[in-house]
Amino acid sequence: MNIKNIKPTAKSGFKQGYYKLKNLEKYQGPQPIIYRSSWERKFCHWCDHNPEVLSWISEPFSIKYYNILDKKFHKYFPDFYIKLRKDKNGKKIVEHYVVEIKPKAQLKKPTQPRRKTKKALENYKWAYETYVRNLCKNDALQKVSKSRKFKVMLLTEDSKLF
Repeated sequence: MNIKNIKPTAKSGFKQGYYKLKNLEKYQGPQPIIYRSSWERKFCHWCDHNPEVLSWISEPFSIKYYNILDKKFHKYFPDFYIKLRKDKNGKKIVEHYVVEIKPKAQLKKPTQPRRKTKKALENYKWAYETYVRNLCKNDALQKVSKSRKFKVMLLTEDSKLF
């Protein structure tokens, strides 16, 4: 299934929609550009308006990963791929990044709830499964990035872009 066929929805709990490009020549992927959170929308705007960004793509390709919880292979689509012009020691270089945008709470192992209510345990189970799934995805992403020679940029709400 093409990730672009999964349309934005108001029921997701995140601000989703379609990003309208200002600099058409910089965007290299298929349209429409779908953002699946307000942070992704801000990142689209940053890529579109930042002169250091030479080109960018939303949900550029799929990565096969193994989920250790359900013991199955799945596909996931990194959020963005960007070509960035950087100044290193007075030289202009081009670096390639795959960008993943996540809440930092999903990247830390959750702590068990003090009160063992049904709701607290359900929330803990969801947080733990999300954390493990993200670990599995990140492991696959690191392996792919090494083989394809690009860097991984992981952004959270603490990142300077937001």
